[in-house]
Amino acid sequence: MARALALVAALAQLRAADAAAAVHVEARPSPIYSTVTQKLRLKGNGFGAAGTGEHLNLQFVPTMPKTDYKVQVLSDDALAINLVAGKSWPLASDEGTDLYLSSLIDDRKGNMNQLESPTVIARVIPTPTVMHGGEKVIYMTGTTRFNINGTGFRAKTMELIFDPPLEKDVDYMLNTRSSTHMQLMLRSGRKWRSDGEPGPLKLRRIDTGAGDLRIDAKYGGVTVAEVQVDLGAHGVTVESAADHKLYQGDPELTVRGSGFNNTISLNTLKWGNSLRGKGVNYTITKASGSALTLSLKPGSVWRSNPANLPGPLKLLAVNAGVGLVPVGPTEAKKGRTVATIFEDPAITANPQQTVYQTHTHELWVTGRGFTRGAYGTKLDFDPPLQVGIDYVMMVFNRTHLLISLLDGRKWAPNTGILRVVGVDTGAGAFKRFQPVAVAHVASDADDHPSGLTVARTASQILYQTAAIRKLEIQGSSFCQGPSLTFQPPLTDGVDYSITRATSEKLSLTLKSHKKWRYEAGPLYLTSIQCGSDAPVELAYGQGIVVATVLADPTIEASERKIYATHTKRLIVQGSGFSLDGTELTLRPTSRSSYEVESVEMAEMVLILKEGKSWAPAKTKDDGKPVSIYVTKIDTGAGEVVMEDDGAIVARVFPDPSGAVCDDSCEWALDGVCDDGSAGEDREVFDDDYGGFYGYDDDYYGGYGYDYYGYGDDDDDFLAPVCEKGTDCTDCGGADPDAPTVECTNTCQWANDDYCDDTRTSGLCDLGTDCHDCGPASKGNFTTFDDDGWWDDDENYWDDDYDCFCPCGITFDGAFLHAIDATRLTGQFHTGENYDSADDDAPHVAFIKSTPNPKSRANLDDVKGVGGVFMMLLEGIVVGVGALMCAIGSWFAHKFYKGEKLPFELLAPPSAAEEAAMLSGGKANVPITPDVAYTGKG
Repeated sequence: MARALALVAALAQLRAADAAAAVHVEARPSPIYSTVTQKLRLKGNGFGAAGTGEHLNLQFVPTMPKTDYKVQVLSDDALAINLVAGKSWPLASDEGTDLYLSSLIDDRKGNMNQLESPTVIARVIPTPTVMHGGEKVIYMTGTTRFNINGTGFRAKTMELIFDPPLEKDVDYMLNTRSSTHMQLMLRSGRKWRSDGEPGPLKLRRIDTGAGDLRIDAKYGGVTVAEVQVDLGAHGVTVESAADHKLYQGDPELTVRGSGFNNTISLNTLKWGNSLRGKGVNYTITKASGSALTLSLKPGSVWRSNPANLPGPLKLLAVNAGVGLVPVGPTEAKKGRTVATIFEDPAITANPQQTVYQTHTHELWVTGRGFTRGAYGTKLDFDPPLQVGIDYVMMVFNRTHLLISLLDGRKWAPNTGILRVVGVDTGAGAFKRFQPVAVAHVASDADDHPSGLTVARTASQILYQTAAIRKLEIQGSSFCQGPSLTFQPPLTDGVDYSITRATSEKLSLTLKSHKKWRYEAGPLYLTSIQCGSDAPVELAYGQGIVVATVLADPTIEASERKIYATHTKRLIVQGSGFSLDGTELTLRPTSRSSYEVESVEMAEMVLILKEGKSWAPAKTKDDGKPVSIYVTKIDTGAGEVVMEDDGAIVARVFPDPSGAVCDDSCEWALDGVCDDGSAGEDREVFDDDYGGFYGYDDDYYGGYGYDYYGYGDDDDDFLAPVCEKGTDCTDCGGADPDAPTVECTNTCQWANDDYCDDTRTSGLCDLGTDCHDCGPASKGNFTTFDDDGWWDDDENYWDDDYDCFCPCGITFDGAFLHAIDATRLTGQFHTGENYDSADDDAPHVAFIKSTPNPKSRANLDDVKGVGGVFMMLLEGIVVGVGALMCAIGSWFAHKFYKGEKLPFELLAPPSAAEEAAMLSGGKANVPITPDVAYTGKG
């Protein structure tokens, strides 16, 4: 019986608890500023039972004393929490703190928690402060970057409004390095003052995520720097000279341009690699206004990493007497190419290598610095050999090249030493080269007494397996059924069969599913035997080349997206491509529409001709993509027909309407996408370390190379240097607004419960923050934006007052923290509640700024006479504040009675300012000595 009664009591208690938990609050982690957001509104249901709300007791996590806030019930589904003047929302971290409502208790109904469940109601972030920078001097374009210090800066949500106007990512780039330090970097071709006139640069508003805060509205913002006209030495320019080619160790380099200092010692250069002057790597030996001559220190090189050569030598900045002036866009550290540097070439001596005058087909040459493609490598021999007449050469890499003797030619007319006496890898004849012996030339073996000979036919080209051609061996005195020995080995009847035999020619046919060679290369015939006769060894057993076997070509299928004319390059990947020339047959693209730009063993680059299209007009009029197929390929041994319909290599889409795509970028056609449309594929390689440019200024600090005069404030990011769509050929011409990803989390800010793609802050590409934003084609992304009534009625007044004092004065330590002159604009209120019409109107706080922050100190730590003085100063400030409050109250009384004021306190705002005031914002901001806060705007 006792247990039954206990169960009934427990059930009754549960029912009572369920009845008590009658209030629901919607979770909404809206950012609010810790000190200036005056009201937080909650949306839910069940608030009406609490009456006006004066008996409500709320509990928060982190904790917040009841003396810090007042509660007001607005309706059954809306509740307002008003911050008491001088108090702040709890902030546990500079990164921001989630504020939870953990319980809601009506004191009239006991201690029962009526809240359905703990709910996050706001994200409290630090109120930003901005330090004055009026003593900081920057030049209109000569200064490439400067710093703004303060507190409460947040990397993801910083928005600044300047006077004169500057547009982020157009005029400058913003890099928030920490909560107290942000750096502005001038973009190429822009100025720090858009009007072009010298004067102060003022920061008028700042938004770190919870709305615009207006700084020093009365004075037009806080001065963050004084902009002066450029000095003459800021006009340094450098001419690009990519066609000026040098070897690593060439003793002299000339840099041409304008604005250099005629005094040699006053010129300093900043490079994109570890090159340093003042005798460390080089010395400036001649100087004029238009040219500098640099002499390389013996043992040094212009560029040090040969694996990345040939490559450009980048000059980033020049100091002609007034500090380092960038000579290219600093936001991407592009610089100017003053020369193309080649590795110092060398040939490895190998006099023990034996070649026969005609029977030896190939000669391997090793060394370093070999180039191919647009530059190519040229060798001079003794005895003379002519490329294309006596031999052909293939460069495999920077250390190996293969020389193949053409049919009917000789390595030398007589026996002896074959030498390389000259080399040119692209920068002209290497003047410091010394002749090197690469082989010993021996006479050909005498014909066998039987009269049997074999002709070298290296020009006969075969694929490994494709049975397009037969292998033909030519010579004399062949028998009807010879036994042949090959290298690599081949077996008669297993790998091939002799289908025709005459005294001068043998024809061999490859068996099905067999290969002439398992790897590409020459096929040697080493001996022939007729019947029971002894085998005839060819070329002393080394063999004679009877064919050159090429790898079977393959095409890698790909459905990469390209546009009909905007995409200028099509990359076809596969294997077995010949560096000497590979031809493709595409469908439906005609051969007259493109040219072969480059060929590597596994990749071909096709470039679209001017006025041509990847897909004929009649096949793309319906707007559907058109697939491009490779149907045939020829790498030198005949056309190979691909199976079925061929291999798909691209899908052609119609050119997007409205997409700007041209090559007007100054750095177009350099092989690097410079307009930012290639996203994460954009790569810039460090010449000395083989990775991304790091520009660690500590590395150069010992030589006075602080990056552009700003110590270690060196950028840690790369940025596009040209407007989107102006580097069409290098970037591919994709539609700048087309989504590239539907749903990934590759954004560095992914999974932080805030949408960071182009639908909100734009920090990441569309679709790359799928966790927070949802798929690119959907609209279910998170946002903390106002919904029309939620956070738009911040109130700066305590609703216990019947008359609102227009001079809300608070103190931080001993300093004046805020002078709220909001109501001096003519908007006075007497006893309205928070739901009045004017309560939802935006307010603008006119906040006075403090001058030089360097002379301020924290009074909490002041002792002795100084402390007494500061306490006296505090008393004066308090007295002045009280007097101002009294005068303000008298003005308010006069205004309320309809009496005319004896004078106008503040000039009424202009129409433009009033419109700006009404445009939105969230808070009235106090100030502290070393900073200027912002006000609502």
